[in-house]
Formats: sequence, C-alpha cells, structure tokens
Amino acid sequence: MLAAIISTGDELVNGQLVDTNSTWLSEQLAQVGIGVREHISLGDDPAMLKKHLDRLAGEVDFVLATGGLGPTADDLTRFAIAELLGVELVCDTASLAKIEAIFRKFNRPMPESNRLQASFPAGCSVLANSCGTAPGIRASLRGTLLYFMPGVPSEMKAMYASGVLPELSGLVAAAGGAVIRMRTLHTMGLGESMLGEKIADLMARGSNPIVNTNAGAGIVKLRIKASAADEVTADAMIAAAEAEIRRRVGEFIWGVDTDTLPGLVMKGLLAKGKTIATVESCTGGQIAKELTDLPGSSKVFVGGWCVYSNAMKVSQIGVDAELLEQFGAVSEQVAGQLAQKGRLLAGSDYCLATTGIAGPDGGTETKPVGLVYIALAGPDGELTVEKTSFSGSRDFIRHRSVNYAFNLLRKVLTPDGRVR
Repeated sequence: MLAAIISTGDELVNGQLVDTNSTWLSEQLAQVGIGVREHISLGDDPAMLKKHLDRLAGEVDFVLATGGLGPTADDLTRFAIAELLGVELVCDTASLAKIEAIFRKFNRPMPESNRLQASFPAGCSVLANSCGTAPGIRASLRGTLLYFMPGVPSEMKAMYASGVLPELSGLVAAAGGAVIRMRTLHTMGLGESMLGEKIADLMARGSNPIVNTNAGAGIVKLRIKASAADEVTADAMIAAAEAEIRRRVGEFIWGVDTDTLPGLVMKGLLAKGKTIATVESCTGGQIAKELTDLPGSSKVFVGGWCVYSNAMKVSQIGVDAELLEQFGAVSEQVAGQLAQKGRLLAGSDYCLATTGIAGPDGGTETKPVGLVYIALAGPDGELTVEKTSFSGSRDFIRHRSVNYAFNLLRKVLTPDGRVR
C-alpha cells in the first residue's frame, strides 16, 4: 500500500522552518507496511493543494497532510478540501465546545477566529486533537483516504497515534499487505563514497533488503529497508543484512537507530561511574551544550570552559604562556595542556579539549582553516591528542569537530562500540 505526504505552510517553502513532520510520518508508515511514494511541500496555496490532492486521488491509498488548520487568514486547508469535494463548510458543535473549553480552562476569552477551527467540509470526519485547538479532518476522494492534521509536531503526532494509526493498521492487515522493517547504522571514520564501494551490492536498486546512505558532519548513516509478508521474515532479513554490513565495515559503526554520540558517551560514563569536563576553543561550548541537552547529564558532566583567547587559556586553565608562544594556540601541545589541566581543575575523570581554526579566516599556509586538535585526558593520566583536518563552512567544521570529539571519548568508554 502506498501513501503520499503533503506539508503546507509558507514558512516551509521560504526556508524559515524545517519540515520534520514528513520524515516522522514516513518512519511511522513504514512500521505498519505502508510505503511512501512522495513528499510534497507547499506554501499556503489552496489551489496548489487542490491540484495535488486531485492528482493523488486514485493513485495512492492514503494522503497524509499537515498544516493549514489554524485560525488565521493563512490557514486555508479546510477551504481547499471543501472546494475539491464540492461541499460547504459546516460547524461541528462538539468540536466547537471542546475549543471553547480549552480557552475557559486557561481563563482566556476565545477569539472569534477560533470558531473557524470547528468548521468542517460536509461529510468529512473529525480527528480529535488531544493537545491543541485544531481538530483534524478525514476525507475520501476516489478511493483514496485523506488525513489532514495540524502542522505543530506534538499535536500531529498525538493525532496520528490516536486517530490515524489504528485505521491504517486495520486496513493494511485486512489487505494482507507487506511488512516493512527499517534499521539505521551510524558510522564514522570512512567517507560516504568509500563506504558505498564496500557495500555496493547491497545498495543495488530493486534489492530487498536495500541499503541507502546519508552523510552529514562526518557521520554516514546506512539505512536498511526490508519488505516481507510477515514481521518475523522482515526482521530476519534486516538482521542478515546488518550482520553482513558489520562484517565488512563493523569497525566504523558506532550506533544504531536513535543512538546519538552524546547519548552513548553519557551511557558509557554512567556505566563506568565516571565524570567529564570540557575545555573548548574553536567549538565554542558546543560539546558542553550537547551533553547538557540530555536529561540526567548532571550525573556525569561537572562543567566546562570556553577559552577563546590566549589570555583566557592562560588565566583560566593555566596553559603555559611559553608553550603558546612557541607552538601557538592551535597545536598538539596546547590541546594536551587544555585537557590535562582542565581535568585537574574540574576534578573530573575525563576532560575533552578542542583548539582549531574554524574559519573562514585565520588560516595560514602551515595552519590552514579546518585544522583542529582534539585532546582527551583520562583518569590515570593518559592523554590522547588527535590532529584532524576538515573542510567546509565554519559551522560544518565546528559541528564535525564536536562529533569527532565525542567519538574519541566513546571509543575509550566502549571499546566494543556499543553501550546497552
């Protein structure tokens, strides 16, 4: 069975907002055996929405659309549906009562414009919204089921779980549709092209399972997709493909599915009862931020410094001024002192330090933009300093440096590559 996903909103096509709804919905649909034929992003343009809905009707089994159900002048989805179906908008009194109750709960008067959210194309069903004022709409056109949900991700996800998924699961089961299983392997240390060469046969179009690659900031993701008549067979196909990939490139695989480098580092520190501090120059505090983004990080992260200037490196961390003079801030020697002295100052088991040239200026012939040193000091006095060279924008160099730093610590914490 096939679906199409439509995301509407000027903020999406203008680049003001990234569409995460389509990605999430595609993953959810795959879990119940529904393939996605296409993603469509539209501005707040009812004519274009009608055009695409009319084209898709009869071609796919389902259309899932998000956005355009709010109370403002640019929320035009319900009007497009009514015009396409040739029906009038009618007020659903139960939906209106729920919207009014929400405003009463928060002691606020309901703007007249919110009444629009209780208007539905005649003959369509209401999809309840458990965490917002915008109900969804269920419709049908030439045998294709259409589901319209809010653009707010939290509201969309809740509505999908309660009002869309149960029906889709039932329809797929009744039709005896295929089961789709997916698995993502995260790798680092081998470029996408080289990785692709090592698993080229597994990426051949028409293969089942099939493997695709996606690269970003030094991380290459390998996505395995298998389709079978039942879950047991699909899971076995995924397991076999994963085993073969690990046989070929296992040393570069650091995580699976929802794993993240900061998350694995935190798990490793917790498992060993160890703590971490950071001393950052070129990464500007990003390592500390990504660690403290995680709930419970206070159990492992003791604190950190962002020491951009040489003066701060000396006054806050105690880097030898003579060392800075002799080797420069971007050097193996200074990176090592930042990590070692930072660990002692923080009283932590480990300390990660970075120093480099993120650009776009500041580089020289001997120390070009993209040169980064990453140092890790450990609890027994051990010190690892790695020299790296990245290319790309300032943001890309910084992001890749952060990932590299986390991976350096992860390999120390989890030599087998996994924490579970």
